[in-house]
Order: sequence, then C-alpha cells, then structure tokens
Amino acid sequence: MKKLFDDEDDELNHEEKAKILVTIIPFVLIIFILMITLAVNGARSRKEDNTQDLQQSIMDYADDNIKKDEDVKPSAEPVAVPTGERTPEPTPVAEEEKPTAVPTKEPYKPVMGTEVDYSKVEFDKDEQLAELMYYWDQNNQKALDDLANLERFLAMSWQLRGTKEFYYYGDRNGAGQPHGKGIAVYADNQYYYGEWQNGVRSGQGKWMHYHIDLKENKKDLYTYHQYVGGWYNDLPEGEGSEHYEYDMSLLKENVGYNTNLIGTYSKGLVHGDFYLTNIYSDGSMKEWNAKADAGSWIYLSKNRDKVGRGPVLVDTKDPENYIWMTPKENCDIGVDCLLSVNKN
Repeated sequence: MKKLFDDEDDELNHEEKAKILVTIIPFVLIIFILMITLAVNGARSRKEDNTQDLQQSIMDYADDNIKKDEDVKPSAEPVAVPTGERTPEPTPVAEEEKPTAVPTKEPYKPVMGTEVDYSKVEFDKDEQLAELMYYWDQNNQKALDDLANLERFLAMSWQLRGTKEFYYYGDRNGAGQPHGKGIAVYADNQYYYGEWQNGVRSGQGKWMHYHIDLKENKKDLYTYHQYVGGWYNDLPEGEGSEHYEYDMSLLKENVGYNTNLIGTYSKGLVHGDFYLTNIYSDGSMKEWNAKADAGSWIYLSKNRDKVGRGPVLVDTKDPENYIWMTPKENCDIGVDCLLSVNKN
C-alpha cells in the first residue's frame, strides 16, 4: 500500500510541474521577446542618433569649409579686411551728415607767405648746414627742431622760395652731385637727412617739414610733418612711415585726422598694406587697417552711402566700423607738400 501511494504522489507532482511549466514558459518567452524588441529598438535609436549626429557633423564641416572657401575665394575687388570678417553693409547716411573720415585734401600751399621778408637776415649756409649735420650725427632731434625755428635758418630756407632747389652738405660723386650721405635744405622749411644717388634722394632717409607760421594761424592744421623710410629717384619708395602733428584747436569734432601711417609707398604715393592711427579733436586715437593702390585706398566693398562714400579703412578693434571716403577724396594720397624734382 505504501509504494502505491508514493507512486501516486510522484505522478501528481509530475502533473503539477508540467502545469507550472506550461504556465511559466509563455511568460518567459514574452519577457524574452520584449527584451529583444527593446534591445533592437535601442540599437536602432542609437544608430539613428549617431546618424543624425554624423549628418550634423558633416553639415557643420561643410559649412565651415564653405565659409573658408568664401574667405579665400578671389573677389571682384581686393579686400583689406582680415580673413573671416564680414563685408561692410551699406550705412544710411543723410547728405548733411558726415561719417568719420579723414579731411578733404587741399592743394599744397607754402607755409611761409610772400608777406614775410628775410632778405636782410644774414646767414651762412655752409656753416649752418655743417651745424645740422653735426646734430644729425649725434641723433639729436631736439636740437634739429630748435635750429629750424631760428631766424637765420628760416632765412636760409626763405631764400629758396618758389623753387625746388636745395642747399646741400655731404658726400658727392665725381661730377659733384650729391652721392652718399648728406643733408639738404629746401624752401618752406623742408629738410632731408639721408642717402643720395647721382643728385637725387635714393636709399634711406628722413624728410621733415616744419609748419612755422609767423602770424596768427587760423587755417593751417599742421605744425609738423615727416616721412622716414625708403627713397628712389627723389620720391618715397618702399617701406616707410609718415607722422603728422596738428594744431589741436583747429580740428573739427568727430573727424579723424591721420597722425601716423606705416606701410609701403610707390613714387611718393601709398601703395600696399597700411596701418594707420587717427587723432580726434578731444585727443582720442583710433587704429585702422587699409590697403592702397597707386595713391588710393582700396574700397572694402561696392557699397556706397547717400553721398557716394565707400568704406576704405577698417577699425582694428571693431571689424564693423569703417572710414568712408568719396572717390574725389580717395586719390593722390601720399607724402603731401614734398618738394621734389620728380613731383608736379
């Protein structure tokens, strides 16, 4: 009897186990299928995200390269704005308004007027030229400036008024022409210290123009103008720099006046890359970049305001700030007032 009962219990246990397995297995399969589905969807989602990220990266890369291509693509006009800066947009300017700009050029007029008479002032040009040479060799600019303001030096320059001739002291060639290093004095208180070749300024040298007004000055903006750098055939050539000093009481408000220009020159005119500083009537300064061609600043775009001005100089600290000039203003820019046998 005992064995029979045990067999029946075993048979019941097997049946119960079978029922449990039949009940559990579907749930396990469902869970397994769900896990697979979630894994597949997750992988697909990650793939789509990765694909989107890759597409976005490609688009960003393409945009960057398109921008780079646009930056280096040759334009219709040469541009002085550093790579990556945007082209200036037109600025609406009423005709009565004046955008920041250098003053309009005026024809050269001698500073020393005809009403001044130095005919009775005695001077010894050879002695005075030797004196200038001495202080130049000593690199004593203050002494040179002081001498130029003395009456006997004013008289020496006045004697040459109306001409492009000069008094010279220094080295000469076999024909007696200035050749090597020497000093020259011209009309209108103009001086040159530097190198010469066969009678004309060539090599490295410094030209100075003292604006010495003997009467009350009401018109002449300048007090001093100099050019230092390369020369060829009696004109500024190659790398050089100009410096202007002003009578600050005569400067107009909100107008920038060139006080320093550093760049390259050709036949006395600006030609190439330039760095400039402007001074304003309140004494403030601004810095600019520009590119020139044969005496004219190259326009940064074809945009023009209502009075025909275009952008020519760009602010070194604000690439959206420009100096605007008309074509009439933007011509024959160079070392003004320079007396030269090869300049009209």
